[in-house]
Amino acid sequence: HSFPKSWFNDASPMVTDIFHIVPTDGYVNGQRSNYPFGEVNNPSWTSLNGSKKGNNSTSGYSVTVFEPRDEYKGDFARIYFYMATRYENVIANWDNNSSEADAALNGTTYPCYETWYLNLLLAWNQSDPVSTKEIDRKNAIYNIQDNRNPYVDHPEYVALVWGGNAAP
Repeated sequence: HSFPKSWFNDASPMVTDIFHIVPTDGYVNGQRSNYPFGEVNNPSWTSLNGSKKGNNSTSGYSVTVFEPRDEYKGDFARIYFYMATRYENVIANWDNNSSEADAALNGTTYPCYETWYLNLLLAWNQSDPVSTKEIDRKNAIYNIQDNRNPYVDHPEYVALVWGGNAAP
């Protein structure tokens, strides 16, 4: 679960929503734990493929985060925008489920993310535009789950809904 299960208390239907379930190495996933995503300058741990864990270097939060490889950052940003949109009616209550959830979520329906986290997601969306791999994944999920991630279908929606600049 790229959006940690503990953040939404393992509740349905979020726990089975395939859009935020991303294949990963079990050991790497264990290192990620339920830390928020962030950017790390001095990692305490680095995976063989380049993911990192350590103190966040992004202004606004300085505790442990997990930084995925660059080619997945935009994917994860669009997943997080999807989760906030899809579960807008319940996400405001998730910030109390763990200290890690509280670090990223602000206890509101919208924008639901802390300012530092929203800025990070917007930057990642901008730096890693929608790829063919991401489109193929979204289409495969649609065939199973019968819904879509609008931020992959229409990347310009990120700027319209969340602010920032439109992805190239």
